[in-house]
Amino acid sequence: MGKIKDSYLTLSDSAVSEIKIQKSKFIAQAFPINSQLKFQEILDNVRKTYYDAAHHPFAFRLGITDDSFRYSDDGEPSGSAGKPVLDAIDKFELTDVCVIVTRYFGGVKLGVGGLRRAFFEATEECLKTAKVEERLVTEEFEIESDYNQMNVIMKVLEQNGANILNNNSDEKVRLKCSSRLSVLEAVKKELVNATSGNIVIKG
Repeated sequence: MGKIKDSYLTLSDSAVSEIKIQKSKFIAQAFPINSQLKFQEILDNVRKTYYDAAHHPFAFRLGITDDSFRYSDDGEPSGSAGKPVLDAIDKFELTDVCVIVTRYFGGVKLGVGGLRRAFFEATEECLKTAKVEERLVTEEFEIESDYNQMNVIMKVLEQNGANILNNNSDEKVRLKCSSRLSVLEAVKKELVNATSGNIVIKG
């Protein structure tokens, strides 16, 4: 079984940069997103802001699997814009990110190859200036046990970097916790062993 991926790189804030290539102006904007709906809102706003530009090619990637992405040339020659934007995003190994590149034509045709390089470079320059952060994928679980197990439970949670989200203990220990996905099963197993099975774990 492969190693569980439970961390990823994304943007902590939006970023923008502008480059000029043979009189054409490329304005690249990068945004953190968490859904396709959020991306569509951003794209609509960019189109309204730069209403006098003919094309707004874009790409986005969502989640930690490789199958949630989309790109569009938005009227530029086929294969010249959207895919290079996505390639630049992937170069930085980012996800939950969208980049929209608005182009103002300067009168000199760049050709498909020139456009590919230009859209890649515009995206790359934008992402170089962006603030990147690592985020962890966690999963929640609940614990119920007798109070005489509290110390060993707390020790296991602390040693494994698990967080207590809620403490609803009354006559019994009742904790809502979260753990990194990659160590979740190990944490559960260790809790069972440390309490000699005197524990109920849900989730």
